[in-house]
Amino acid sequence: MKPLFAAILLSISLFSSPTFAQDYTVETYQEIFKGDNQSQQKQAIESLILAGLSDPVIYDTLEAKLIESLPLATENNAIDYSAWLVKGLGYSGNEKYSGTMNNIVQGNYHKKLKKYANQALENLDKYRKWNAILGDKSQYVADQSPRNNAFANALRCDDLELIRIAAKRIMDDRNYDEFILTTLSNELKTPRLLADDKLAIDTYANMAKALASSGNTTYRDVIENMATTSSNKKLKNYAESYLKKYY
Repeated sequence: MKPLFAAILLSISLFSSPTFAQDYTVETYQEIFKGDNQSQQKQAIESLILAGLSDPVIYDTLEAKLIESLPLATENNAIDYSAWLVKGLGYSGNEKYSGTMNNIVQGNYHKKLKKYANQALENLDKYRKWNAILGDKSQYVADQSPRNNAFANALRCDDLELIRIAAKRIMDDRNYDEFILTTLSNELKTPRLLADDKLAIDTYANMAKALASSGNTTYRDVIENMATTSSNKKLKNYAESYLKKYY
């Protein structure tokens, strides 16, 4: 890793904290959503995206907070807060919450809130499948956190959209644990889902970017190999740019 790049990473880690720096428990989620700290609640909702959790105990509490918030959702901050809550409910993958979402879509609410309720309804189907993948403990590594294991499950799965989300989250979190980087590296060495379509190319480009953005020279050869031997011209170009930017 270049000294300047390492110094920048250290500076970032010292002065800002990644959203997903912790593993939330079911009890932690309950406590947060029962409380009134909106900042904590938004961070908890963000963490649910790749947590693989569908426990109704979490989402019943979240739904109750959403319903409580709706009468107040008439000005920007309150609308934004309710939008966050309904977005989080979509990560449950549980149809039992579709009634609450539909009530928002069909009710007299702000268009922004309706938009997020519609998105949450669409996410229910995705997360019914994704939570099963993320929470699958059959490949869990004992000395890794639930968060890391969920990320690894996502990277190894056959759903390109979920893989792409995981790759982007790795960068957002700056989650450059050796376990995560090794998993990324293994998947990039044998790009089993690569096809000549936008989603596949974008997914593998984000995976390569996530690996390269670590600045870890152990994995530079993986990016170099993509830049020189990939059958896809766009991916080759992406890899060449990552080599210049991160190493």
